[in-house]
Amino acid sequence: MLPPHPESDLLWFIAHYAPELDDWERDIFLAVREAAFYFYPVYAGQIMNEGWASYWHARLLREADFLPPPLYLDAIKSHSDVVRPFAGEPQLALQITPCHPGFSLWEKIIERDGIAAARQICRDEDDFSFIRNHLDQELIERLDLYAYETRCDGETRAVSRELDAVREAILGPKYNYGAPGIAVTLMHDDGSLTLTHDYQRDGRGLELNHAERVLDYLVRVWRRPVTLQTADFRGVLRTLSAKP
Repeated sequence: MLPPHPESDLLWFIAHYAPELDDWERDIFLAVREAAFYFYPVYAGQIMNEGWASYWHARLLREADFLPPPLYLDAIKSHSDVVRPFAGEPQLALQITPCHPGFSLWEKIIERDGIAAARQICRDEDDFSFIRNHLDQELIERLDLYAYETRCDGETRAVSRELDAVREAILGPKYNYGAPGIAVTLMHDDGSLTLTHDYQRDGRGLELNHAERVLDYLVRVWRRPVTLQTADFRGVLRTLSAKP
């Protein structure tokens, strides 16, 4: 029976088991998979990297006393626009840009421990350890960070400002490349495919319109019926199907 256990590496599974793909098509799927692994370190260090760049941008500007005032003010405004947590007037923001916590964390680390310690962190850590090791309660309060939840009735509310909850709220969307946890659970005798979304582990359902579009793309390459067992954003169980 295929697969012998739930297989979440969908590109690998399609490349090896799609019933009617030509060899060159299988090679494309494997090449895309290889590229995804190559770029994963960039994704896994996004908060660190963008925060690091923002820190040095701000530091160089502070030390650039030779700049004429109009140019200096334009550059400072550009920096402020990058690291602020909201797009317009002050407001509650449900998503933060990587620069916002990253910049503040690097400023605190370098002020406290020095540039050598910061460079060691650059060498040894990624976003997951960076947030868990260095984001503390004092910085959460200063940056006004919080974890939130969306209820089944669509209401969104802040639920916690505690350290562990905020850390996981920042890191949760980064697991599994930020993609939902979907695995192949059964390839039937006729070649049709059943996928299962682990929405409980993800802590969220799918946007069904997007999921249906992805299924349509998948059917075009699988060339057999595909079924997805999932839940919507309200947590209601749903089964989506597509046929070639």
